[in-house]
Amino acid sequence: MDFEAAYDGPVIPGTPEPVPVDDLVICENCLAEAFMILDPQNLKETIRELETVVKDQSVALDAKDKTIRGAKATIGELVEHPVATFPGRPKLIGVSDEVRTLITKRRYERKGTSAAPKNSPRNSGKKAPEPEVAA
Repeated sequence: MDFEAAYDGPVIPGTPEPVPVDDLVICENCLAEAFMILDPQNLKETIRELETVVKDQSVALDAKDKTIRGAKATIGELVEHPVATFPGRPKLIGVSDEVRTLITKRRYERKGTSAAPKNSPRNSGKKAPEPEVAA
């Protein structure tokens, strides 16, 4: 490729017809630099946009990697040193009394227990004493 250079070299003597030298020989490095300067395929803007996209994606990927490392560290810490919970069952908030009663009943059914106090005859397997009847 001679880049349409206006180059007219010398004429080679000694031939039956004079041969002008108008070939321009360029090394690979010079050719690569020329393509960067001239942008023969009009790709400079596209290349800049793609470089920006790659850079943004790299930054986003690094941020996600950092989040994953933090999550792994947190999970590992919680597995090795669990956080103690408060005793008892948390209060159901934001539901009506009927719904709260229904949820509580279903919780006990799933666990196979009841809402009766632990020392109640219902939970001890013993029969409750018969109430005395006044004569």
